[in-house]
Amino acid sequence: MNETGSAGSAAGPRVRKQDLIAGLRRLGVAPGSKVFAHTSLSAFGWVDGGADAVCDALIEAVSPDGTVAMPTFTWDANHAREVVVFDVRNAPCNVGAIPEAFRQRPGTIRSDHVCHSVAALGPLAAEVMGDGVRPFAEGSSMYRLYEFDFEYLFLGCGFDSCTALHTAEELMAVPYRYYRHFKGSTVIRADGSTAPSRAVEFLRKLPYTNDFGKMHAVYDERGLLRTATVGRARLIGARTRELVDAAVALLKHDIGYLLTEPSRRCLVEDDGGPDTPPG
Repeated sequence: MNETGSAGSAAGPRVRKQDLIAGLRRLGVAPGSKVFAHTSLSAFGWVDGGADAVCDALIEAVSPDGTVAMPTFTWDANHAREVVVFDVRNAPCNVGAIPEAFRQRPGTIRSDHVCHSVAALGPLAAEVMGDGVRPFAEGSSMYRLYEFDFEYLFLGCGFDSCTALHTAEELMAVPYRYYRHFKGSTVIRADGSTAPSRAVEFLRKLPYTNDFGKMHAVYDERGLLRTATVGRARLIGARTRELVDAAVALLKHDIGYLLTEPSRRCLVEDDGGPDTPPG
């Protein structure tokens, strides 16, 4: 998960908006780019303007005609609740200060999955919203990023935060996850109207644990990553489609590839696949 950020330590490097834009340029982000960013504000050191400066840098780097998207997940708050009321406009996200600032930007819209919403700003924002049912695979916001092949950015964080790998897991119906339905739950839309939630979650069964961090080396060896440094933070860029397709290929060969070694050893294939798929 992304850290809850701050302006960073005054004793660390001082980072300006223009430094951030220059770093994004080194990753290949250009006017018109489509970008999705996982972020950690505190990783940079001291950022002049804090979370808003990072949002400004991303928006300016793709302007004009580009689209910025970020995770605005509420998984921590909602995934274990039997019945959820998800207020799209007002529910804070739990993935850090930068996405929390971004979702409140004028013109930004947010999808209505009760745990894995995504916020977006730009010409493709509405196309990214998805149908609010699956969290990661077909019809979801994360899958729309795959279909449009967004630039996938890590700004101060790494592959432990890579939600695109959950897309690969759901596409492959990995047997160590199952579908949980949010029957009886409600979405309060941005316009104030309400609707029954159709969301499902794709949860890990106990005792399985993911190891997404090892994928950095896998992707790096394949030449899929671009890197830069801004302040104390490492920036990584890749293409969403390449990340997902490579992970799917690995899972086809070894369905437990994205698990830790202890989890791989205890993995027992489920003949029926994930429980109760969305319908």
